[in-house]
Parts: sequence; C-alpha cells; structure tokens
Amino acid sequence: MWGRFLIQKPWEYRQSLDTNWNCEILSPGEPKGPVVDAPTYRVGVAAKMTGLSTHTLRVWEKRYGAVVPLRTEAGGRLYTDADVRRLRVLRSLVQSGHAISGIAHLGEEDLERMAAALSAVGPPAARPERFVDVQAQFLEAISALRMDEAEQLLSRVALSTEPSEFLHHLVGPILTEVGELWEEGKLRIVHEHACSTVMRGLLFSLMRLYSLTDARRAVVVATPKGEQHELGALMAAMLAAMHGWRVLYLGTDLPAEEIAYAAVDSGAELLLLSITSLSAVDAMHEVATIERVAPDSVRILIGGRAAVRPSESRVEASEELSDAEALLRELGPSAV
Repeated sequence: MWGRFLIQKPWEYRQSLDTNWNCEILSPGEPKGPVVDAPTYRVGVAAKMTGLSTHTLRVWEKRYGAVVPLRTEAGGRLYTDADVRRLRVLRSLVQSGHAISGIAHLGEEDLERMAAALSAVGPPAARPERFVDVQAQFLEAISALRMDEAEQLLSRVALSTEPSEFLHHLVGPILTEVGELWEEGKLRIVHEHACSTVMRGLLFSLMRLYSLTDARRAVVVATPKGEQHELGALMAAMLAAMHGWRVLYLGTDLPAEEIAYAAVDSGAELLLLSITSLSAVDAMHEVATIERVAPDSVRILIGGRAAVRPSESRVEASEELSDAEALLRELGPSAV
C-alpha cells in the first residue's frame, strides 16, 4: 500500500497494528522457566525443525519474546516440542504477511485459530524465507543504529531480487514493522529516522539505476502541498522506472500548480501522488486543485492512507501499490 505509517510508511501494506510485547527480561545465562523432564533441542536443531535461521530465532526471542527457551547450566538454549510447534505456527503466519511484532505475544489458542483461518482460505503465495531473515537482521541493525550494515543488507538483496518482489516482500514489511514498533514506543524516533534515511537513499538509487533517458512516455511522481512523507512516492517512482517510464521525481510538499506545470512541461501521460498524512479536507482540496489545473490528457492516480478522491472525479485512488504497478503495465512500456 502507499502509506499507512505516521512515519514514512509507503503505499500502504495491510498489517494489524494491534501489537504488544510480553517479553521477560532476564540476564544472560539466567534460567528461563522450570526444568522439565521432556524432550529438548539445542538451537541448531530447533532452527532446522522450524525452518528458521538461528539468527532469526534469536531475534524473535530477544526482541519479541516469541518463546522462552529453557537454559542449560552453561546458559545454552533448549527448546521443547511445544516451543517448536509455536515457532512453526509463527513462521507460517509471518510468511502469510503478519508482522512478528503483532503476533509474537499471542497465546497458543489465538495462533492456532489464525493458522486455521489461513488454511481455510487457502495458502497465499509464500514469502521467501530469506526475506524473513533479512528483515530480522535489518531491524537488529537499525535498533543498534548500525545504518551502514542495514544499508548493505538491503542493497545486496535489491541487486539480486526482482524489484516488485523486493518492495512487496521486504521493504513494505520492514516499514510496517518499524512503524508498529515506533507507535508502541518500542523503537525511538531516532530509529524510525535511521530506517527512513536508509530506505530513502536506497530507493532513490534504485530509481536512478532503472531510469531510461530515451523512454517515450513520462510520469510525474510527487507528494502534494503539506505532505512530507515520501517513501510511498519513491516506491512508485522505482516501479515506474523499472517498467520503462521516464520518471520525473519531484519529491515532497509541492503546490498543485507546480505539479500541473511539471506534467505539461514534461509531456507526462501519468501523474502518481502519494498522500499519507494530510487531513481529509486538505487532501481533498489538493487533489481537486491538481485535477483542475492538470491537462485532461494526464491520467492521475493517488495512493496512501490519506488519499481522498473527490466525488465525480477522473482521479483514480488506490491503497495498493500493486494497482499502481498494474496501471504502469496497462499503459505499456515506453523504452525504445
């Protein structure tokens, strides 16, 4: 989706915001829970049984309290069958699109109910496991303000992944989770800004990487006056460049008359606007003004949680980034 984050959440991804942590904070080596006479598995074995990497397993425990493993006298972690079952269910739900921060605190009955509901409607396209691991590593790096490490993680994946898959399976879920944790006070403003800075730089670089100077069709991408959040617009611009459009990316907070001028001067056929944080009244006013001053030949698509389409308007509105991509495909590639 185009933008649900109070921080710079892009072209909004549908995720639950009912998150909470019930984490037990214990010193290293301190026993977690009673010693029981039941089968237990060391971390490497548990990782193989659940399909999670040992790194993801550690992050889910430390940051989200997903399970509370037993400890050996030397401090090693031991997992029970119940732990393994719970981790398998959590992994399945995360692959279906849930943020681990939103479900890690849930009890077994709630998790099983969610898993059963998921099975009833049929399995969605599975989120590749490598994205789950990268997301966990990225959040750990951001929480420690290791921005270079976070950027390198995403850059490696971006260069080896189809762009729309990269946005859908990694960028969107990361921004969703960072937004949730920030709204809950689990991350500080500085962490949100660090994440946004890394994402902004990477998305802009990818947009430039895919841009074609000899493309016939042009698209203007911006946010209207008063809208300061730009990650949704950058994601849309990256997709447009990838699909062979000549992209004129104008950034944030642009008056309607300037957006219309850019569309006319560049000969743009399409205008993409991301609106995340404006009030309904302001969003309606800006969109109506842009529609009035932009040529009728320019197709206008707005997206984001604050995107409001005036009644009886030619403006198209959608919360889904995939709709913007579908429109870019529909109008056809522009490269020659």
